[in-house]
Amino acid sequence: MYDLKLLPLKLDQGQQEFASLGFTASAPPRRASRSRSEDMLILSLSFKGDAQTASDIQKSWLDNLIQSFFKTGGSVTSAMRTLIETLNLTMMEKNVKSGRDAGPTTAAINLAAIHRRVLYIAQSGFTHAFVLNQQGLAHFYDASRSDRGLGFSRSPNIRYYQAEIGRGCYFFITDSPPETWTEDAIFTGGYPSLDQLRRRLLNQAPQSFRMDLAQILPGEGNVQIQSPQEAAALKVQNVKGEDSHVTPETLPEITAEPEEDTLFDTREIKPGSDSHEIDLPDTEDEEAAEDLVEAEISDSPEPEVLQEDFSQKAAFDSQVEEDTEGGETIDEPKPAKSKKQEKKKKSNIKMIAERDQIRERSLQGLAAVLSGWRSFREKVSTFFTDLVSHWVPAGSDGTPRLSRGTMLLVAVLVPVVVVAIGASVYFARGRSLQYESYFEQAQLSATVALSAEDLNQSREAWHQSLAYLDQAESYKETDEISELRQQALDALDQLDGALRLSYQPAIVGSLYSEINITEIISYGPDLYMLDSTGGRVIHAERVSQGYEIDPDFVCAAGNYSGGRIEALVDMVSLPINNPYQAHVLAVDALGNAAYCGPGQNPVVQILPSMASNFGEIKSIAYDSNYLYVLLPASNTILVYRPTNGQYLDPPSSFFEGVENTPNISTVEDLAVNGPSLYLLQNDGKLIDCTTSGLGVNPVTCVNPVDYIDGRPGKEDQVFTMPESSYRGILYTSPPDPSISILDTINADIYRFSLRFRLYKRLRPEMGDFELESPVATAFTIGIDRVAFLAFGHQVFYAYVE
Repeated sequence: MYDLKLLPLKLDQGQQEFASLGFTASAPPRRASRSRSEDMLILSLSFKGDAQTASDIQKSWLDNLIQSFFKTGGSVTSAMRTLIETLNLTMMEKNVKSGRDAGPTTAAINLAAIHRRVLYIAQSGFTHAFVLNQQGLAHFYDASRSDRGLGFSRSPNIRYYQAEIGRGCYFFITDSPPETWTEDAIFTGGYPSLDQLRRRLLNQAPQSFRMDLAQILPGEGNVQIQSPQEAAALKVQNVKGEDSHVTPETLPEITAEPEEDTLFDTREIKPGSDSHEIDLPDTEDEEAAEDLVEAEISDSPEPEVLQEDFSQKAAFDSQVEEDTEGGETIDEPKPAKSKKQEKKKKSNIKMIAERDQIRERSLQGLAAVLSGWRSFREKVSTFFTDLVSHWVPAGSDGTPRLSRGTMLLVAVLVPVVVVAIGASVYFARGRSLQYESYFEQAQLSATVALSAEDLNQSREAWHQSLAYLDQAESYKETDEISELRQQALDALDQLDGALRLSYQPAIVGSLYSEINITEIISYGPDLYMLDSTGGRVIHAERVSQGYEIDPDFVCAAGNYSGGRIEALVDMVSLPINNPYQAHVLAVDALGNAAYCGPGQNPVVQILPSMASNFGEIKSIAYDSNYLYVLLPASNTILVYRPTNGQYLDPPSSFFEGVENTPNISTVEDLAVNGPSLYLLQNDGKLIDCTTSGLGVNPVTCVNPVDYIDGRPGKEDQVFTMPESSYRGILYTSPPDPSISILDTINADIYRFSLRFRLYKRLRPEMGDFELESPVATAFTIGIDRVAFLAFGHQVFYAYVE
């Protein structure tokens, strides 16, 4: 959790005013959605239009908007999108009701959601947001200046960003930032205090100016609003050129600055411990620092090793930073190398200590179980001895005398009772011990992953942590498993440069389990899905809750006008101005095509063929009225030229006159972009063939193309598709031209530029929705930036951000 300090500032003719209207923040309420239970929200609104109306809207809607955010489940960006869309629709309705005379009211909004240790920012309208953390200054705004703000259209333009919080940061917003807001000017002398930052931001600010400033510090979820006068009181006096330590007695409303170790000084120290010797190492991992404090004050041998190591580091740091009185000097190694070595050393010692602690706790648990079993056996033996002596007469020697029947009954009952009680003990204690063992191993693997310098080792350790979590979850489902699992998934996403999309069911109700969707077409409000099992096309129409199946739609095998068609194998979308006003063109394996559309029966046309031995059709593509047919058995791609929107003439071969025709027997799918033909192989490699229209070298192919990574932090590196199974390639036309490829095993969608530069890896987040089959079978991304993903008969959709 974090604490928030809000400082709303406004200059009117150069004079500072306290104006908090439109700027607020909130911690999660008691009845927040489970997904929002640990989030915090910062909201900044600026309106343009009727001042009185804008003021009323702000006062009446801010609380409702915040409540709607914390009640919305799913991903953070989904909840932020819902909030902005709700405000946008409200403003549109107000503008429509007020008419032209009153003039429109518009708004710009900045949302910042604190989710774990990341600040997620959603922005709409022309406004500027800044994040200042230990790494520097980040600036977020609409560089195109094309966003008109909220209240103009039903689909607001929303931009998403994110920034690391670490041990604390500043978040500030304005409509017109001064030119002096640069990293060099704001970050002069290191990370500033709140008062230092306020003065630097107001330096050379316009006479009329508004700025909303929030300070984010580790804490317990408290929200404070301060006036400029209160902020000025936060100034820390310098002693001998250095900032003095700020104590609660001298400054009740503020703790030490985020970069200081005093963030952890409020931890309770056990009586008798050497609290004056504790010196926390400089680390960005707050939880790791807390673990180190606990190790420092404990009495076990392992923490003593840690204590000695930390004391040595504290002594080394003090020698490096200050001159000794005796004039002695210490040869200081390069700072980066020293810090790296110290960090690695601490991580290794900590992992060894954690491993030994896990081993010790496991042995203690095993000893407890064996001791309990021994005590249990003795009690059972005593119980049956007393029982027999009570009910059975004793012999001359004082020992009980048992008949054969009684002895047989005892021989049968005693093992049964012992096994039953032993099973009860196992399920009561054994499962709990198994859970703790697997969960501790998952934690240890996560620690190894965090300290690993090699990315492949870190990735492998995170996967190992997830495997242990799966084993632990088979014994018990807990919140700590969910938190560690989410941490592992986030880390893997960062390592892979992946962006998660929150999918939800697209079909109202459900499709039969026998259905297998292998092709999807998004056609405005209509959705067309190819069922490979039934060899037919299914049509669904958009409604308020998703897409509803059209039971009257017909596009399947049968006899229709123009002839008969067999089971359909592929389909493409058509422009609406075709002769039959059909939405899709579907084909069977034999070369029969059906024009299908809602409210009409299919029209069948037999595609002319160059020869009878070309084999069966596997896939088709459509571009500029041309139809491309993939025939892997004959290593051929046929091209049909249109005649009044129909395909009546014999086709030509795409590779006609080409000497070195690529092997397309392993091609899974194809896509066309003007003169370029893209052929996707099942191993993820891509063949790019381009027609020149010349008599010499009419077609040139690059087989395979070289993928280049363009994701942040991985720029210009050679990218190789991971080992998997790939099926489905999609070309998306402008304004967002791209080539998308589906990884069926992981359900990831890789998005490349037209120069084969990877810029997005879209990874699914299914939430609580259960998949009957984890293998993705079809996908598409519409021009409205909505992605559809099918897993057999289950179809989901998500917004691409």
